[in-house]
Amino acid sequence: MNDGDSDSGTMALFLSAPAEGLFLKDVAVKESRFKGIPASGGISIAQAVILQNEPHGIATQCVPQEQIPDEQIRYARAFKHALKELEATIELANEEAPSAVEILETYRFILTDPTLTTAIQTLINECYPADFAVVQEFDSRKKLFGHAADLHLRDRAGELDHVKELLLSQLTERRYTHSMAKGSIVIATTISPTDLIYFNESEIEGFVTEVGGIASHSSILMRSLKIPAVIGVKGITSMLSEGTTIIVDGYAGEIIINPRPRTLVKYRKRQQQTEEHKKRLGKLAKLPSETRDGRTIRLTANIDCPEDAERAVLCGAEGIGLVRTEYLTMQHGGFPDEEIQCDWYTKISERAYPHAVTLRVFDIGSDKQVDGFLKESNPALGLRGIRFLLKNRDIFKTQIRAILRASLHKNICLMLPMITGVGELKDALAIIDECKRALKAEGIPFDAATPIGIMIETPAAALMAPELAAMVDFFSIGTNDLTQHALATDRTNEHVADVYDSFHPAVLRLLKTTIDAAKKRKIPVSICGEIAGHSAATELLIGLGVDELSVAPPLLLELKKRVRKANFDNAKKLARVVSRLATASDVRRKIATVRRG
Repeated sequence: MNDGDSDSGTMALFLSAPAEGLFLKDVAVKESRFKGIPASGGISIAQAVILQNEPHGIATQCVPQEQIPDEQIRYARAFKHALKELEATIELANEEAPSAVEILETYRFILTDPTLTTAIQTLINECYPADFAVVQEFDSRKKLFGHAADLHLRDRAGELDHVKELLLSQLTERRYTHSMAKGSIVIATTISPTDLIYFNESEIEGFVTEVGGIASHSSILMRSLKIPAVIGVKGITSMLSEGTTIIVDGYAGEIIINPRPRTLVKYRKRQQQTEEHKKRLGKLAKLPSETRDGRTIRLTANIDCPEDAERAVLCGAEGIGLVRTEYLTMQHGGFPDEEIQCDWYTKISERAYPHAVTLRVFDIGSDKQVDGFLKESNPALGLRGIRFLLKNRDIFKTQIRAILRASLHKNICLMLPMITGVGELKDALAIIDECKRALKAEGIPFDAATPIGIMIETPAAALMAPELAAMVDFFSIGTNDLTQHALATDRTNEHVADVYDSFHPAVLRLLKTTIDAAKKRKIPVSICGEIAGHSAATELLIGLGVDELSVAPPLLLELKKRVRKANFDNAKKLARVVSRLATASDVRRKIATVRRG
């Protein structure tokens, strides 16, 4: 879907300024909800200001030969004013939204492209009116992008639309005042980045558009400006009247029209909680996750459902390091169909965008059982993870197809659990390739380059890490299971709770073996087990060489503090010393000594 999939129209003048008395129109009016795409996180509650797309009234008949010079002058004047407006916008963006400058520079490049100008002037010389020539040339170029197989290229077609509208607004002398929308939520068919800059200056509360792509320039800018926005709500401009109170939930991609009093209370509370959370994060939220000597450690979140993605983003997650997709089976009491799964994965992808989302395929077995399947006496060592999926290939294929279909935004990674050797991995990869071929044959779009990684959670996988690293795009170490299997200890058994310890030297050596193998193959490696959030483990894990730590969202802030206090060179020295110790107690004592020092 394009960010500017418009015809030869532009946004008209605002119909009126927002009325006073925010909730007066809500009395005895039914609440209604509409789903779209979450383009920019946040909650906003305000009255709607509607921007209508109206025809420019472009002439299609040829002009007399003697009128050609006038049309050329008209186009030259429009070009000059459009360039001047664009340069003024760039200057404003430098002060208020630096991230938008590159986008606007792209528009200037398009506008000043000599081949474009020459083509328009040639059409005018053939007796076409200037505005008609502009539409013809821009639309013909747009078709080349609009039919591209790549979603991001199709989104780029919107760039041409926005520059076209900029020229047409000058040619038809139609303007509107952004300041009249102050304190309101703008409802429009589409909104250009240039308009976004001016709306931001006017202190707009939020945006809702009928069309738009999550990777479009406007969506990127909305996120950068932190303006709550929902895009892709079909027909919304015709559903609303001016001054209607609406709620924009930019996390869930939902808008609520004429909210009931209890709905308003709920969302106002969420607004307050969000602001309080941002205050608690303070300056730390904007600081990079890196050690004092510049080693970057990516901090991501472990989640169970789309709603958790919102909380993760609020807590400052740089992505979703682990989605436990088996949560879906608990919700549905079994394995949902492909459509349900695709919708669920897409919601997570959209809410986390542009950050990466790692979807672990169903890790069924052990403590995660599904009704109707074999009950085992020792499930932790039985038919679980990839073993279960390879024995139940229809379930596996359905999930792989759903994940691939949800990968259109190119921020999804696919992860396989409980791999113990090369044979299992080869079988799993063959099934994934089979699903890709089937989707391609059916004409269903997906990201063919979706990264594929594996969980390292058994000693066998750790010892085979050099061979496994050659076959995948990333590793994620599940230290909970790795500890359980390395120490032959049931982590849920209270009688051996004192034996289960992820600081055991055997576990740490398996970590080191895995990380070294990943480094040799130049693939990233993360840790998503409980030790990733353990206060005593941060410096040690950094020293071992991990690239990413994935934890429960509430742990992210404290984890970032510890990362920023650490020194990578010192952490490497600590890891080397610890690797020579013989007991978990010795490891803990050494870490405690270093932390006190």
